Amino acid sequence: MVIACAAALAACSQRPASSEPAAPAQPAQPAPPTQTQRSDVGCAAPLDAPGARAQIRAAAGKLRLGVLAGLKDADDVNVAHLRKLVAEIVRRGAEALVADGDVGDNPDEQETLLGVLTETGLPVLVVAGNREVRGELDAAEAELRKRGAKLWDLSHTRVADLGDALVVGLPGTMDRRLLHADGACVYVQKDLEALTAFLDKLPAKEPPAVLAMAVPPRGRDRRALDFSDGLNVGDPRIAPLLTIRRAPFGIFGQVWEAGGRAVDGTGAPSAEGDQLYLNPGAADRTAWPMADGTRIAGQAALLSLQGRRASVEFVRLPQAVPEKT
Repeated sequence: MVIACAAALAACSQRPASSEPAAPAQPAQPAPPTQTQRSDVGCAAPLDAPGARAQIRAAAGKLRLGVLAGLKDADDVNVAHLRKLVAEIVRRGAEALVADGDVGDNPDEQETLLGVLTETGLPVLVVAGNREVRGELDAAEAELRKRGAKLWDLSHTRVADLGDALVVGLPGTMDRRLLHADGACVYVQKDLEALTAFLDKLPAKEPPAVLAMAVPPRGRDRRALDFSDGLNVGDPRIAPLLTIRRAPFGIFGQVWEAGGRAVDGTGAPSAEGDQLYLNPGAADRTAWPMADGTRIAGQAALLSLQGRRASVEFVRLPQAVPEKT
């Protein structure tokens, strides 16, 4: 049954090959992966390692995070589209940007696509998904930093302190069968246990945690952040992290057809609250077949945090309004 989930979740992160949605996955609810070893430190540095936490911004009473995922292609047309989408997010007040998976299939693409974000001058946080080869992404990010980019990778800087929130990353995918390239990252049960222990030990005086992962949590119905072809295909092991005490807020991606939505701590659709978890959808300009029967060509989100409450608005360009299939 794990294989059924792997096939479904892998299909979600693919660019659609035609105007038709992918064939339905097998109607089975898979068990989570059983790996217990720690993942490579290059994929997920220990949370207590030197440099694992960085102070990026001082508290200001409110924080606006621009959230993008699924940047995908570095051709001229898509880069122009992404530049407009990022500009709209910045116009709406984003103070930092998050790139949550699918940030390019090779170093040249990654440097180009992440460059669209870093050229704003804003801090950029990167979460690797199931495509990015760790060494290649490191090289692309190093080139951008040479040009003055303010860029942190949440494989290495696991906790980005933005003053009004701690963005805590767990990059990679949940099962090796979901990888699209050798050298991409997989997180395992021990990584989740270490993350749980870290969140449990955070002092109450710390700002709230925003969990940033490429893989979404397993939902319960078609309203969830991981609903694809009649199944909830996310990782059930993430759910215990999503509490007011641990991670009251979260950013997830990869299941693009469930993008452009947010839920509260019960899994009900919500746009604000003391618990809020979102899937921004794919930013790529390709029209993606959504779970509700529409097609959307590129979207992102603006997550606003004030105190211990959050709200979200989804961002689409005028030409990216939903259309019925």
